[in-house]
Amino acid sequence: MSPRFTKITDDAVLWSYFREGDEEAYTELARRYYRTLLQYGQKFTPNVQLIEDALQDLLVHLWLHRETINDTPSVRFYLLKSFRHRILKTIKPRTEEVELTGRFDDLVPEFSREDSLIQVESDQALQKQMQGVLDQLPSRQQEVIYLRFFQNLKPEEIAGLLSINPQSVSNIIQRALGNLRELWPSTLPYMIAVCSFCQIV
Repeated sequence: MSPRFTKITDDAVLWSYFREGDEEAYTELARRYYRTLLQYGQKFTPNVQLIEDALQDLLVHLWLHRETINDTPSVRFYLLKSFRHRILKTIKPRTEEVELTGRFDDLVPEFSREDSLIQVESDQALQKQMQGVLDQLPSRQQEVIYLRFFQNLKPEEIAGLLSINPQSVSNIIQRALGNLRELWPSTLPYMIAVCSFCQIV
């Protein structure tokens, strides 16, 4: 018997069935976004156990409150926002125990997995070079870049997620691109990166 929902099922369809109490839809949503949320949590703390606990808490919360959860135009945005709020709330009282990363590691490998910023996956040297440049951006610029180009959130969604206005998001993106231009050590690879950015800005 084939599953009712697959990886090509639209998020909105899954969300609708999930809110009605469909366990298969809930399971597919959890499968689809578990890794994404886990990676996002690693942008705030290296404590994997804390991240996994916070993620499990979120998933349980979603199921228990499924009947009162609102519809959303973007399931990805809703889950990222909910998880960001939960993990920051978890980290705040444990600042002495948890080391905030202050940087967004592993950005380049995520690019190579999903419409990579760097088009040639086999070029490990270029990936390492890009990672070194991204590491030098301020943490807020790294987070906005991550949300915009890795999670494909719109500037308006990022603004809502970070509690800033959309113009601030655009300004941060432009500053980040300017910083990348200054930091990038060679013209040709930088132009490849910028062209990829510009296609989705």
